[in-house]
Amino acid sequence: MIKTLSTMKTTIVLSIFLLAMTVLPLSNVSVAAQSIAMTQSYDAFIQDRLSEGQEVYKQDEITFQATEITISQQNIKNDAVVLENLQQIEVELEAPATGLYYMALTYQDVTESILPVSVEMTVNGEMQYQEMQNLEFKSLWQRVKEVQRDRYNNEISPDIHKVNQAVTSYLTARNGYHNEPLLISLQAGTNKIELTSTEGTLNLLTIHLLGQNDVPVLNVESDPIVEVAGDVNVTIQAEEVYRQNSSSIRPGTAFNDNLTPYSNEYRVLNFLDGASFRYANDQIIYQVEVPTAGYYFVSLHYQQDARVDFPVFINVSLNGQIPSESLINQALPYSASYQAVTFINQSTQSDLPIYFEEGINELSFQITLNPVKHVLERTESLIKDIQTLSLQIENLLGGSVDTNRDIDLGDYIPGIPEQLLEWADELALLQDEVIALTKIDATPGAFQQLKLAENQLRDLGENPRKIGNRWNELAKGGASVTAHLATLLQEATDNGVSIDEIVIHQTESPQISQVGFIEGISNSYQRFFQSFSSQDYDVANDSNNLQVWVNRPRQYIEIMQQMIDQSFTVETGIQVDLSLMPDQNKLILANSSGNEPDVALGVGYALPFDLAIRGALADLTQFDGFQEAVRNYSKNLLIPAAIGESVYAMPETMNFYVLFYRKDILDSLSLPIPDTMQELVNLLPALKQRGMSAFYPTATLGTSFKIFPWTMPMIYQSGGDFYTDSILETGLSTDRTIEGMRDLTDLFTIYSLPVDVPSFYQQFRDGSIPIGISDFGTYLMILNAAPEIANLWDIALVPGVENEEGEVQRWTSGGAESSIMFSDSERKDEAWEFMQWWLSAKVQTEFGVLLQTTYGREYMWNTANLEAFAELPWSTSHKNVILEQSQWIAEVPRTLGGYMVEREVSRLYTSVVVDGENLRKSNDLSIKRINREVLRKLEEFGYLVDGEWVMPYEMPNVEQLLVEEGISNDD
Repeated sequence: MIKTLSTMKTTIVLSIFLLAMTVLPLSNVSVAAQSIAMTQSYDAFIQDRLSEGQEVYKQDEITFQATEITISQQNIKNDAVVLENLQQIEVELEAPATGLYYMALTYQDVTESILPVSVEMTVNGEMQYQEMQNLEFKSLWQRVKEVQRDRYNNEISPDIHKVNQAVTSYLTARNGYHNEPLLISLQAGTNKIELTSTEGTLNLLTIHLLGQNDVPVLNVESDPIVEVAGDVNVTIQAEEVYRQNSSSIRPGTAFNDNLTPYSNEYRVLNFLDGASFRYANDQIIYQVEVPTAGYYFVSLHYQQDARVDFPVFINVSLNGQIPSESLINQALPYSASYQAVTFINQSTQSDLPIYFEEGINELSFQITLNPVKHVLERTESLIKDIQTLSLQIENLLGGSVDTNRDIDLGDYIPGIPEQLLEWADELALLQDEVIALTKIDATPGAFQQLKLAENQLRDLGENPRKIGNRWNELAKGGASVTAHLATLLQEATDNGVSIDEIVIHQTESPQISQVGFIEGISNSYQRFFQSFSSQDYDVANDSNNLQVWVNRPRQYIEIMQQMIDQSFTVETGIQVDLSLMPDQNKLILANSSGNEPDVALGVGYALPFDLAIRGALADLTQFDGFQEAVRNYSKNLLIPAAIGESVYAMPETMNFYVLFYRKDILDSLSLPIPDTMQELVNLLPALKQRGMSAFYPTATLGTSFKIFPWTMPMIYQSGGDFYTDSILETGLSTDRTIEGMRDLTDLFTIYSLPVDVPSFYQQFRDGSIPIGISDFGTYLMILNAAPEIANLWDIALVPGVENEEGEVQRWTSGGAESSIMFSDSERKDEAWEFMQWWLSAKVQTEFGVLLQTTYGREYMWNTANLEAFAELPWSTSHKNVILEQSQWIAEVPRTLGGYMVEREVSRLYTSVVVDGENLRKSNDLSIKRINREVLRKLEEFGYLVDGEWVMPYEMPNVEQLLVEEGISNDD
């Protein structure tokens, strides 16, 4: 028998009630603060060690060959100690005295992934500060020099490759808050260092312990006071980067005649794209050749519109050294359009002379957040403090607010108004700090969230009797104080600087390429008339080429067309035209008018059935190699596009569901990661006690319609189904389906999960919902837009329901986008050959890597090809979870009248959870409505005439088809 959540309901409900009646003291509520306090920040750690009398090492550098100090000889290979992905190595260092040391590693990154190597470090069994949880060791990257062009003669970003050489890197803060390297504390004598790779593999060659005099950034020369003589003017095109420490930093194209080079007709690479050069610690290196040694000024023709009214700061190095103290935290002011700026002496505000050697010099720029370190660190701390108070108030009030009653919370939690006003005053001081970094007299636009949060806190503090009615404004929802501050931290990571030219000059002003007024007018007219000519990637329907419509942005299509022209067409001789398809519903109109393409990519997984049932799509099972093509996919992804044993679409991407959880909060409460839904329910008392809860996808706010991917999992996990072998008999009437539906609704009616969650992403960030089941979209947001909880969260398998054999059933949806072929295509064999090529593991892996190296880490390709997915540049530990969860993908068949099944299941859920109706009674009504609509559709499509079967309707039977062909998920 399936073990359902009904077991022990009464016990759990009583536990929740009793625990919710207890108001915890502040020390028990601050779970996030507690967990973070377990590991100090770097600044706090150093301050403690200095107060204990430890000093920074000042003697000569000490060098250790890694092969001589490793504890395990098994890791030695080719004169290096190999730190494998997700493995650990231990080394022993001899320190001459107890104190603080700078540490550097000489290593070679040998991983094939584009992701930097990430390492967790402990010293003598202790993680001394938070930054040790995630130390990054980057490699250098270099693009090929030859300019590449697409079939439309537009320039495209050249390929990039990792520079195969050893690199020496200090321990540095990943967040970019510190310009100087990180110190570690060592005891006199033997110290054991443990390095654990959380991503990537490196060959460790040498470990260096350095004193203060060996760190260049701590021994920078003062600003030179010299006269610059000469008339040399050397211009470097910024898009021609020599080397960079991130694979995604790239050149860009723009029809802007103020940029050099420029073309009215074609796209040319003419600037360094600020959308890629934007994150703290991003570094670009240029080779600059000057005819004679001497002092020069350095100017940039740049645009910085990422930080409104506020500068972006960079550290400038020359030949590996920072030559002047003013080149630390050099400011690039806000500029909505391209303008010239010359690096300045920060003391005198005059142009800064920089000494260049004769010949080739290496000039580098690295983004830093050091000038706003205190503001951002204090903002992080305030978020935790405010969340603590919010949780304490929620425990006191029980989570509900009586808007008609004023409560003086000061009687229960003394000092609340004073605390709110104190925080408001501190935010005002933080604004003064950022104002001092600008040339304006008001809070800059980039830090307006500080002003909003200050006003909100001040208003609450000045109206203490309203706090009880408005406590949600502290840490709940997208308009709360903590939401404003979290948004500030998120936006602080975006420091994009676009650069057109770099000018090394001895003249008073740089010679920046500028277009004249008349020439500018002429260029505008030419571009206007050029816009009426044929556009790239327009629908052409050229009878000589295979026509493929793609429902994706232009950036994707440019890479795809390049891969097709350079690989597929060369190998097969088949010419392919890709066309932008901004709306997939145009496929229906194109098919009805006879203008449909041969193949369409990026089509929503629910659309192929609607086209196939009308005879518009080709049955892919009829082509040679179909069974081999689907071997690397979850077979259940084929179900939505199946009719009987025919399949009319191939899965292209998957929308995986996983369990998201806050490691810091669960650890502080000693709560396990739930493996079953019952275990998840068992966590609720401890979470509810602290004003927190869990998230289930049906609680997504914004639509009252609950789609199959949200309602199906618990029904399938309980052994239920929405269909039987006959389309005329819905599975809603079966006991297991009803039990699964009851377990789903009980989450909200019995266990009080929130019915409407405005944003799981936001509440996961603020800690009010520290655990929940969600999908790929949430994964992207948390990974790329929640910097304040980096390293504090993780993912796990979706909790399921145990079956009678004791196996946990974890069924979830996975359908996303598909590829289809139209039945009227006159090039079916060529179309199938293209589909096989495009969906192959090799091509899908190449596309996923190119997408991220070209456009950045946010462009993650969630291919449905599992072999390719395993090779994508994603976190290895996360990939392992997603791949294991993909074995539990299930999809609801698409059938005639199936939309009514989905609609009625949604209505059934709402009637029970929201309206409190009886499940079985409401279910009977749904079954009647479904049967009536299915009969109507069967008659409309000619399967039934006057209630009699004219031709059989076959339910999807993909599993039988693949079993007959010897294909299964186990393969």
